Order: sequence, then C-alpha cells, then structure tokens
Amino acid sequence: MKRNKALLLPHPACLPYLDGVVLVGLSGGRDSVALLHLLLQQGCCVHACHVHHGIRGAAADADAAFCESLCARLRVPLELHRVDVPARARRDRVSLETAARSARRELLSAAAARCAAVCVALAHHADDQAETVLFRIARGAAGLRGMLPVHEAAGIVWVRPLLEYRRSELTAWLESLGEPWVDDATNAVPDVARNRLRLEVLPALNRALGRDVVPVLTRSAALQADTLTALAEALEQLNLLDPQGRLYLPALEGRSPAFRRAVVQHFLSRSGVPGLSSAHISEVESILSPQAGQSVVSLPGGYRVHRRQRRLVVEPPVS
Repeated sequence: MKRNKALLLPHPACLPYLDGVVLVGLSGGRDSVALLHLLLQQGCCVHACHVHHGIRGAAADADAAFCESLCARLRVPLELHRVDVPARARRDRVSLETAARSARRELLSAAAARCAAVCVALAHHADDQAETVLFRIARGAAGLRGMLPVHEAAGIVWVRPLLEYRRSELTAWLESLGEPWVDDATNAVPDVARNRLRLEVLPALNRALGRDVVPVLTRSAALQADTLTALAEALEQLNLLDPQGRLYLPALEGRSPAFRRAVVQHFLSRSGVPGLSSAHISEVESILSPQAGQSVVSLPGGYRVHRRQRRLVVEPPVS
C-alpha cells in the first residue's frame, strides 16, 4: 500500500480511544517520538511518561534529559520515573528484559490513573510485530499471535497506533519534520533474543526466501488478531467471572480442554499477565480441578495464580 510520506495516521482500531487524555510511553527513541508527534498532530490531549531503568548509566540519564527537553518544548506534561531494574530482576528471579517490561507496565498504569487517561499509547510498529511473532513461535506461544492494536489488561486500555508502519517510514517521517530522537546503542548489539531476531534472524529469512518477510508476518498476525478478538468477544458473553472478577471454575466443568485453555488465556491476559506461552496456559489449566494436587502457579512478570474456593485468582507482583 502506498502512503503519503508527509502524513501518518493512527491505526483505525485505535481511533475510538484517542478522545480525552492519552498517555504516551516515551523512551526518547524514534518510535515513541514519532508516536508523540502523531498524537499531537491528531489533536489529542497528550501526557507522557518516561521510565529510567537504572541500567545504562550516563546514556540513560541523557535519554531522560532529552525527554524532558522535548516535552517542555511541545508543552506536554511529563512524568519521569527512575527504577532499579537490576534489583527487581534479582528479586523476582527474572531477566532484565522481563523486569524492565514489568516495571514500565506498572508505572504507566499508575501514571494513566493519575492523569485520568483514556488509554496508554505504545510505539510498537510493524517491524516489532514481526519480531514478536517469531519470538512467540520460538517460545511455544499459540499460532502466529502478535500484538493487538487495542488490548485491555488489568483495567487499562493499551493502544498501538503505529502498528501498521515500518521503522523506516517512521524514520523518514521524523526526518521530514526535522525532529530529533535518541538512539539506544544496546539495540544494535545481538546479546538478547529480540536483538538477535531483529539483527540476524529476520535478515536471514529475507535472504532465504528472497523477499521481505515483515509484511507476510504482520498480515498473518492481523488475521490471528481478528480470530482472537472474535473469541474474546464470545467469551465475554459467557459470564464466566464472579462479581469480584475471579474466574468461576464450576462454569468450566464438563468443557473440553481446548475451551478451558482458551478461557485461561483470555482471563490471564485480561489480568495483565505478560509473556504467556502455551506451557504457562497448560500449567494453569492443570490446577483448575479441585482434585489437582497443586493450587498455585508462578507466571512471568512476578504474577501468581491461585485456585481458591473454586475460583481462579490472579495475584499481581509485589512492588
């Protein structure tokens, strides 16, 4: 599809959520800077939140200072938070990536509540989507599931207005505006799985197939997203939760394992649990029965799920 390079438009699914205050997760990189400018051009009431992860020393300090300067120039209210991600990773026994993602989600959720935001906008784009599809396939996640343009979790609506755009398009657009951004040098080092996917695996797939595979992967993810959205709408109509929002397990009795796994996936995702794989879903599905010897499962991001009084309860990570 040919685009007007002088104009970016939000993903159509995001448009109903862009009235009122929109909180942008602002890193200072090209993607989030492009998102900030896009929403301002759309006339949105924008607030921003930057999270300093306490990992990259002076470079992270410079990123925070850039975000402060940018938001001051654009008259965008900014919350800036510092968190000791290495300490969180040690405490929760997770990777730095997982600890950083969990910290960002917590801080963005709290910031959204403080500014009464309608939604939180994230700057993921089509290249990120392709990486996510490959990453989830490698981890054993179901199907070609990618990121959704609109997703509700733990009472927060998360939107991805840039999901249809390529990284190169965002770069060209910012350059046409004469707008600067900062680059995270660690993104160019193939030391973690996502960086290796971006720097090594996707180029190798392009060479092997003789084509750009990103559009193929993103189309597949969009088709899967339609299926998951339809499934979520159907599950919402079944009233499987009790008045406290816990999964009522007697409603699953006599259902097929496939149905139970779909319900568990939907319930955990709505509860904000990140990084779910098919193994996690199966492990939780195994404790649904009162006869199961185990009643607690630990999940990514420091979450735990309990079977208690014939309900399934999600316990968020301890701050």
